[in-house]
Amino acid sequence: MGKQVKTPRFYVDMPTFLHATGQLGWDDDRGGAELLYMNPSNPFVRETGDNLPFRIGNKDENPIKSAFPINFVGLLNHNLASDSNAYRVVGIAQEWGDSNNGFKWNTLTHNNNYSENIINTQLNGNDINSEFNGTSIFTLNEPLNKHWNTFQLKYENGSDDSVDHQLGSLVVGKYWDAPNSPDLNLTMSRRFDGIKKQKTIGGKTLANIYYDGPTEWTMNHPSDGTYKYPPFELDAIDSAIDAVSMATRAKSGLGRKGLRSWKLTFSYISEDDMWMAYENSSISPFTTQGDDGTNPNTGNSQIPSDGGETVADYYEPNPMLSDNSFNFVWNCTLGGTLPFIFQPDNTNNNPDQFSICNFRGNSLSVTQVAHNTYKLSITIDEVA
Repeated sequence: MGKQVKTPRFYVDMPTFLHATGQLGWDDDRGGAELLYMNPSNPFVRETGDNLPFRIGNKDENPIKSAFPINFVGLLNHNLASDSNAYRVVGIAQEWGDSNNGFKWNTLTHNNNYSENIINTQLNGNDINSEFNGTSIFTLNEPLNKHWNTFQLKYENGSDDSVDHQLGSLVVGKYWDAPNSPDLNLTMSRRFDGIKKQKTIGGKTLANIYYDGPTEWTMNHPSDGTYKYPPFELDAIDSAIDAVSMATRAKSGLGRKGLRSWKLTFSYISEDDMWMAYENSSISPFTTQGDDGTNPNTGNSQIPSDGGETVADYYEPNPMLSDNSFNFVWNCTLGGTLPFIFQPDNTNNNPDQFSICNFRGNSLSVTQVAHNTYKLSITIDEVA
């Protein structure tokens, strides 16, 4: 498959957004805040003997202020394939009335929730296996909208004590697919701004290479030691020194060079796909709780809708976080300040299609071109 941009997908990390805005605290000896912000080059390493090696959040904290939906999970820079045991990803949410002190465990890898393998996951009952070390991403059947305050990776049937497990980032959130392909006159470029040239007095040209691509990730292999490898590459666990194993291993410094940038223009985006239907944090005045504590009573017949679906009701209490528009992506990355995973073609799941990116500052341009129709231009930069 080619490198062309078709229908782009933006993977937004919701715990990172909530941590950055002071909504959630993630102090924990199982990774916590070290697993946020998509900075996986130096992974968090857990010593052996713990079946719950990684966690962000603390279920004993007070419930967060709002529910938020999730429809994907990403595990960046892991060595979980070195452990032959299957693992599961669990989310813990506040559910008032639940017998477990108001908290309920939700197995995101459960076969009722697990939807599609994007990179390097194989469903095994309610657990998953990763064939390779590196990156694993899977989607959920539908956005699960709950008062999440903890996400964790655990081994239900025991882990391999000989493996020091590592994880660079635990990404849980909501992806947004563009409604259509961008205009054909899009631009994709490679930046080599980490290479500086200068001329000597004698007229020679010298090049100082500070970086020539994205920061390589550190892999702690149980038998092959510690080494670097390019981002998002999959690394075979076979340590045998032969032609087959060497062909399937990531080669440090020998992958793609340069940092990618995309300048995208979408000429015809509907109002529902561009803007939030109701840019507010509460559901008032549209819906109130019913007498039985569960059923909503409509307080206003003009409930804002997004693509025909209401965004303000008792079951989805935060219109902003429940929205499905580019405005959601822009808000929940704080205008591109927070990183996101960018996939230029959501039908191509090859590892070289994924990048950790930001929006270039002041590059957003939105122009109304017809009734309820807009032209969107944006520049996306891969981070070093």
